[in-house]
Amino acid sequence: MDEGAKRAVERFLAWCGPIFIVGIIYTWAVMGHNVPPPNMMAMTADQLVSEYYGKYPEIGPGMIGAATFGLFYTVWSCLLASLMRDENGNMGPLSFIELAGGILTGWLFAFCSAIWATCAIMVNQVEPETIKMVHTFTWIIFDCTYMITTIQMVALALYTILNKQQTMFPAWAGWVSAAIGISFVALVLMPFVTEGPFTVDGLWNFWIIFTTWIFAFFGVYNFYVLKHVYRSPAEQRRAIGAAIAA
Repeated sequence: MDEGAKRAVERFLAWCGPIFIVGIIYTWAVMGHNVPPPNMMAMTADQLVSEYYGKYPEIGPGMIGAATFGLFYTVWSCLLASLMRDENGNMGPLSFIELAGGILTGWLFAFCSAIWATCAIMVNQVEPETIKMVHTFTWIIFDCTYMITTIQMVALALYTILNKQQTMFPAWAGWVSAAIGISFVALVLMPFVTEGPFTVDGLWNFWIIFTTWIFAFFGVYNFYVLKHVYRSPAEQRRAIGAAIAA
C-alpha cells in the first residue's frame, strides 16, 4: 500500500471514533431511552415492561442501530493499537492488550444491544418475568465484565505515561485514562443494590462513569488520534518517537 492510500485509510479509521460517539448516543441513549436506563433491580417485571419496553416502541430499532455502531469502537481501537509502537516501530504487549480490550468492548456493545433489541421485539410475546430476566442478565454482562475495557484503558495509560519518547498523547491523558478505567470496579455492585449511587442509573455507576468514559477518555484520545493522522509522515514518526529513517 502506498503512503497516500495508507494515510487515507488511517484517517477514515480515526473518524470511526466520532461516528461511534454520535451513533451510540443517538441509538443506545436517545432511541433506547437509556438516559438514564431503568433501574430494573428496583422494579417488578410488570413495571419494566409497562414503563420501559412496552412504552417506547423505538427501543427495538434503537438497539439494533447500537449493535451496528458499537463495532465502530472496535475499528477505532485497532487503529489506536497500530499507533502504539516503540522507538523501533514495533508493537509491544501494551499495544496488544489495548487491541484485545477494544475489540471486546465493541463486541460487548453490539452483543448486549442485540439482546436488548430482542427484549423490545418480543415484549408482547413472552412473559414479563422472562423479559426482566433477560434484560437483567444482559446488564450484568454489560457492567460486570468491566475488566474488558479497564485493561484497554490501563494499557493505553501505561503506554502514554511510561513511553517518554512519544508525543502523540500527553501524560495527563494517561493518568485520566487509568483513573477512569480503575473506577469501573464499582460496576460490580450494581446487581446487589436497588438504590443509591451504584445502581444501574445511579450517580456513580451511570452519570459519572459513563460521562467520563465517553468524554474524558474516549473524546480526549480520539482528539489526539485525529490530530496525529493529519500530520505529515515525518511528524508522525517523531510523535511516535521512532528511531527510524524517514
